[in-house]
Amino acid sequence: MRIFSGRDLAAGEFVLLAGGCSLVAALMASLLAGRAGKLGLVSRHRRERFGVGRVPLTGGPGLLLGVLAPVAALGLPLEAGQWAGLGGFFLVGLVDDRRELRPAGKFLLQGVPACVASWLLVPSPVAFGFAVLLFLFLVNACNYLDNMDGLLPGVALAQATALALLEARAGAGATLLLLGLPGILLLNLPPARVFLGDSGSHLVGALFALDVVGLLFDPRGARLHFALPLAVLFALPLADVATVTVSRLRRRRPVFRGGTDHLSHRLVRLGFPPPRAVLLLVLGTVVCGVAALLLAHA
Repeated sequence: MRIFSGRDLAAGEFVLLAGGCSLVAALMASLLAGRAGKLGLVSRHRRERFGVGRVPLTGGPGLLLGVLAPVAALGLPLEAGQWAGLGGFFLVGLVDDRRELRPAGKFLLQGVPACVASWLLVPSPVAFGFAVLLFLFLVNACNYLDNMDGLLPGVALAQATALALLEARAGAGATLLLLGLPGILLLNLPPARVFLGDSGSHLVGALFALDVVGLLFDPRGARLHFALPLAVLFALPLADVATVTVSRLRRRRPVFRGGTDHLSHRLVRLGFPPPRAVLLLVLGTVVCGVAALLLAHA
């Protein structure tokens, strides 16, 4: 497999590297979980999240270390815009985990790393506007999906696998998620021992956004033929955001406030136990990934 630095790794080498990075991520999340109360990283009761007790929100810091480990160990290059996106969105999520920001304030804070990363990464003012919207959409879509044990890590791993296969050279975001996220998934399977929290969901969304922006607005030439396959690949978060937005607008409720109107909640109300609802959504994501690959290579 050719990772985003252009370095070729055999399948066995990539698996070993992923195992090491995932172990680092899981160990960090577990170690911080013991001090989660002192750090202020403990989940609060939210009616929109299933299975919530006092669960540590340390999956995000663990994932950050897991994705930075290969960058440091192998000397993999990240551009300034990539650092701005990853670091900025992670910090916004971490502040929200500790203080539970109001939706409007949180959205404004998200706009800072979205604008800085887009300004550094894209070649034109028009592309800049689209890139900002893509960052904000993917980060909040991932944040929306983090409402059941195992849901966001499972869906994100399926999407990252398809995204890595979309081109011969995997993007930075897909590669880093494939390396670090499996360890967090194991801790997040029901009953979850740690949650990703907003820091983790923001980091996952930012990693995806880096790849999507890179595919669509490459400074060497825009590759808009990837637009349809990417829309199919991210059909699940698109559908979830659309469903929630329409539902809340019809009921005149704030769009960015938590609720039980996500696709996962609707499946549970139809009679699916939460683990089965998660499995169904992950399998749906796999189908979307295969369809996206077929479209890209048609």
